[in-house]
Amino acid sequence: MNLLLKRWSQTDSQGNLYVYGGYGFHEHLDSRGDMWLGGVEADWETRSLFILAKAEAMRATHGQNLDLYEARLGFAPYEADFNELASWFMLQYQHHWTLKKNQSLTPLARFFYRNVLWEGGVSLDGDVMMNLMFHF
Repeated sequence: MNLLLKRWSQTDSQGNLYVYGGYGFHEHLDSRGDMWLGGVEADWETRSLFILAKAEAMRATHGQNLDLYEARLGFAPYEADFNELASWFMLQYQHHWTLKKNQSLTPLARFFYRNVLWEGGVSLDGDVMMNLMFHF
């Protein structure tokens, strides 16, 4: 579940503040239990610049808890209209406090067309990242 808490709309920019969460069940080896996710995310963007920061926590009744902090900085090589393909180049930094490999830096490309967003990149450590999102 995702909730927009506040939107700042300016003539040439927009800022957003979101909270999100989820609840479910997990099963790993012989361990089963409840799990929840919660986070907060803020972004600011123009048609050519993008900044994002977020904090996320995942908790399980059994197993390891996860904490994630992420920041993104991006730019668009051209300004696209809504009915055109928008392209972005971004740099993403992630810090996972609870993992052994706790930091990553990932250059990525993001594309947005109408209600579909897809992005992908490869971290400096060689980890592949891909996301696909449909807005309804």
